[in-house]
Amino acid sequence: MYNSKNLELPPGAIEEVTGNASRATKELVALWLLYIRSAGGGFGVRTGKSLKLVEISILPKVDEPKRQEARVVLEMTVTEDMLNLAGNLHGACITYIVDICSTLPIIAILHAQGGSGDPGVSQQIDTTFHAPATLGDKLKLITTSTTVGGRTASARIDLWDTTHHRLVASGTQIKMEASRTAKL
Repeated sequence: MYNSKNLELPPGAIEEVTGNASRATKELVALWLLYIRSAGGGFGVRTGKSLKLVEISILPKVDEPKRQEARVVLEMTVTEDMLNLAGNLHGACITYIVDICSTLPIIAILHAQGGSGDPGVSQQIDTTFHAPATLGDKLKLITTSTTVGGRTASARIDLWDTTHHRLVASGTQIKMEASRTAKL
């Protein structure tokens, strides 16, 4: 995981987060989001600050009940700095949201299964655009872990526009264990 040793969740940060995940798993996911929000002036920090954590659950997989998956739900509102020249949510912003948010269920399931929660690094991100979202639209981001193995993990996300009741985009991400660099 990113270095969150100097980060501390504000009081009550996860009290409104629903779902059956343990408090420790909810705290770890919330810390990761806090890291994104406080990472200085890097790309997407304002978008990261707009994300509100709503639910974290660990559930049996629908098609394979002996296996588990994590579900993380977030909400956000489209702001002016997220728009393209046509006044719609920019594709690059959507892909950034896919990257950040689809990482969260991987962190949650890894932690729930007794691991460190370190999601690794992005290997592949695929995004499909379905409909535009505009300034002020409320979005619900539903993310679910797909697979978690020894060296790779994957997750999917749907970005729903709850203002207009339509799917804005969907995406998948594959994460892999970061390679170790040799010290000379």
